[in-house]
Amino acid sequence: MARSRYLTVLPLLVAVFLMSGCSLPSTRKRDADVHYTLGLSYLREKDATRALKEFLEAEEYDSGRADIQSALGQTYQMKRAFSEAEKHYLRALRLSNDSPDYQNNLADLYLTMERWDDAILYFRKAADNLLFGHPEVAYTGMGYAYHQKREYLAAASSYNEALKNNPRYAPAHLQLGKAYYALDKVEKAIASYQQALEYAPDFAQAHFELGVAYIRTKQTTKAVASFKEVQRLAPDSDLGRDAADYIKILK
Repeated sequence: MARSRYLTVLPLLVAVFLMSGCSLPSTRKRDADVHYTLGLSYLREKDATRALKEFLEAEEYDSGRADIQSALGQTYQMKRAFSEAEKHYLRALRLSNDSPDYQNNLADLYLTMERWDDAILYFRKAADNLLFGHPEVAYTGMGYAYHQKREYLAAASSYNEALKNNPRYAPAHLQLGKAYYALDKVEKAIASYQQALEYAPDFAQAHFELGVAYIRTKQTTKAVASFKEVQRLAPDSDLGRDAADYIKILK
């Protein structure tokens, strides 16, 4: 099953802005730091090609830093070089003694690769680690993987675990709504979408899914209002264009 083009769980990736210690000569350590920092700046700008060049330079100076390996994983993932991304994430895990941040990032890669069971495995490892600072992200990713396996009850359970850890995490409310919708619990889906919008009023996808649910319950006026919000927030996106199509049909 193809990964939804409207998935906005994330960011599921946890930023790799922590530097690890190093026993290399100070000049090589400094050069590694410089290239790593430059790579991060390009990564923030979503310039994957320049980021990759800098991270590869950093690796030349210090191949034993987990943060550099994870940064390479993220950059290769952005460039859709998935086998290379996996290799560097796994190396980061070995070097960091299984950091939950890197487990989470590897799981996100497996989502992209549609390797649902592998994603569930590593999201669970991250979520179960008491040192992981974003368990709601891991549980939401786990729920998405279950959803793609059409295991909607397991998906809903994962999203509820995410919300136990962070009740204000709007992506988990959104995805919980989608699980309820798949289970034909449309009123619960609507409540979850509304909850997502309470915490993130400009969440275009939540407005869109709410509009679809309103159609299902024959609340046409509310559906049109929701789709108009999508158009306002994301007029030039696929989501905005689909919302415009719904409005034409409903009017």
